[in-house]
Amino acid sequence: MFLSILYKEWLKVRLYWVIAFLLNVALFVYLFIRLRHLFAIEHDEMIWYQAFEIGTLHYSHIKYLLIITGMIIGAAQFIPEMLGHRFRLSFHLPVRPNALALWAVFIGLFAVSVICILDAFLLYTIIGNFFPSEAAKSALLTASPWLFAGLTAYVGTALIALEPQLPRKLVYIAITGGFVWLFCQGSDYESYNRALCKLALISLLFFPSAILPAYRYRNRSS
Repeated sequence: MFLSILYKEWLKVRLYWVIAFLLNVALFVYLFIRLRHLFAIEHDEMIWYQAFEIGTLHYSHIKYLLIITGMIIGAAQFIPEMLGHRFRLSFHLPVRPNALALWAVFIGLFAVSVICILDAFLLYTIIGNFFPSEAAKSALLTASPWLFAGLTAYVGTALIALEPQLPRKLVYIAITGGFVWLFCQGSDYESYNRALCKLALISLLFFPSAILPAYRYRNRSS
């Protein structure tokens, strides 16, 4: 049954996942070309001074990339189902409704996580190609909150789409927006090193909360 659910969810998001995948790759290709051009027209000492003394983040344009990715996948996965009330048909499957909702969110979260891992790999590889390995590790630590923000944006989008009651939708929008905003406040290298684990653990609470809106939708309760 899990394979059937997996296949159904993949059919819903595959086109949008590919679009998001290509968008992420394109922006990292842009980062590589930009850095290569920068090293071609500037002295290495100047670029290093900008990066390590002034604190210029040459990869700051990817800050909201995974947030957009998470929102795209979440919206593509749940909004059409809720608008057409097709999600209710899934509750007739021989699977507990709670498990069904969690599996659906887990599959979407996995799809976003694959792109998240790709982004981390590309960022580390590209920065490591132009700077020492210490700079590449620092780039991963600096960008980690942005990646967690993308995962939070996906789960928040799923919750907002699954919730049948407008007032609660507004509450989920506020909570999701607050967490995403919190993850994106840092503008320096490794600004979240001391708080990242705590914020990541708190954001994981979004995942099991998908049970509640799915339950209310199934039972049309307030």
